[in-house]
Amino acid sequence: MKINISKEELARGVQTIQSALSSRTTLPILLNFLLETEDKKVKVISTDLEMGVKHYIKAEIETDGSITIPAKKFADILHSLPESQDIELSVDAGGKISLKCGRSRFGIVGSPKSEYPVLPEFNKATSFEMPAGIVAGMIKKTIFAASSDETRHVLNGVFWAARKGTLEMVSTDGRRLAVCAKKIVPKDKEFSVIVPTKVLSELLRLITLLEIEENDDEKILVAVTENQITFQLKDTTILSRLVGGAFPNYDQVIPTKREVVFTASTKDLLAVTKRASLCAVDRGGSVKYALKKGALHVTASSQNNEFNEDLAVEYGGSEFSVAFNPQFVVDALKHVDTDTVSVAMTSPVNPALFEPAGGEGDYKFVVMPMRL
Repeated sequence: MKINISKEELARGVQTIQSALSSRTTLPILLNFLLETEDKKVKVISTDLEMGVKHYIKAEIETDGSITIPAKKFADILHSLPESQDIELSVDAGGKISLKCGRSRFGIVGSPKSEYPVLPEFNKATSFEMPAGIVAGMIKKTIFAASSDETRHVLNGVFWAARKGTLEMVSTDGRRLAVCAKKIVPKDKEFSVIVPTKVLSELLRLITLLEIEENDDEKILVAVTENQITFQLKDTTILSRLVGGAFPNYDQVIPTKREVVFTASTKDLLAVTKRASLCAVDRGGSVKYALKKGALHVTASSQNNEFNEDLAVEYGGSEFSVAFNPQFVVDALKHVDTDTVSVAMTSPVNPALFEPAGGEGDYKFVVMPMRL
């Protein structure tokens, strides 16, 4: 194999596939990535057997071929090379890779393609389109509430349910919950799957890298099977196994009664909760909200610190107190993109509902209070 390629294109391609490289593995070949020529382009592939990424790069191909390359060492070499230079990469019959860039010469020992796992092909016939920017926005509004506790594996992902043209994304770690729903899937597509947070983080990173905004027309192709989900966006394909098991019945957790409701400036409530969190116990500490007509009194204390502040809110009910993990409230409020937020509760021990005031949004967050 012999190719000529720009340093920037190759570096971007290796960066695109890096997230699927295995850091903890008993299979040394998974520390490599596959580089091969295909249809006058260069294809790079990485996998950790749970997730795989495939990316195409423009290149001038003199001789076709394939090789797997130690990923970390190769990335370090690329990083060290001067900018705006072309790279000549060739592989001899023994699997030795020669890399030339300017006056620099590197030699690396690779392994044959035959040792590398084969990624399933993307089946375009069963795929469907969704707006990439909107998908990214929905992921942002839900992924933060997923659990990282590996003993509760069904919560280590975001639940995707498609029905009658609406895609609903739901995540929970048992103490908070995020829901976002939008009409963005074809009406004939129905599925309910748990998508691992790792692949969603990678998809989000790719959409951000491509600078795709929520109101852009750029589409993403998605294919869902019984145990796998695949995304194709421009020159990149990402596929992942799905999380097995049954997602909890989340509808029963979302409050339907709104007995105690206040509305506040989203920015101000976020800021005062952040300030209060500085004086809460580092882990497991709480911030107390005490409501009275027209005002929210926010307090927090620990062994050496205390905080209190009054915030003007819209509230006309009787006095009411509740305590929250401040980080859960901050995480929710950071994803409310309206000027005012509504907080609805029934008692100091039942779930609280945070959502855009006036029902303006198609998302909501549920936070379990802490014992006062």
